Amino acid sequence: MAEILIERETEIDRGWSFDVVARGPGGVETRYRVGLSWADYNLWSGGRVAPERVARAAMRFMTERGGVGALGKEFDLAALRRHDPAIDRELPGMLE
Repeated sequence: MAEILIERETEIDRGWSFDVVARGPGGVETRYRVGLSWADYNLWSGGRVAPERVARAAMRFMTERGGVGALGKEFDLAALRRHDPAIDRELPGMLE
């Protein structure tokens, strides 16, 4: 399982931007810049946890399923549901 590190969180219009490092087996690191909209934050967390925690869980969800690489290095987390629609159902449980 990859270790997901949030290096920086920035407030942007209608949400947040995160600089993320996914550290896989053997210490190999891949860097991403991802966006999280207020709408997805509310959908996935109901506002009960920090946005950083939602971003980390979403990245963990996709790295565990091997799909994050197909999205490139910069994307909005909403794109994850196109690759695995189960994220809307499963991610809230990952935040508990």
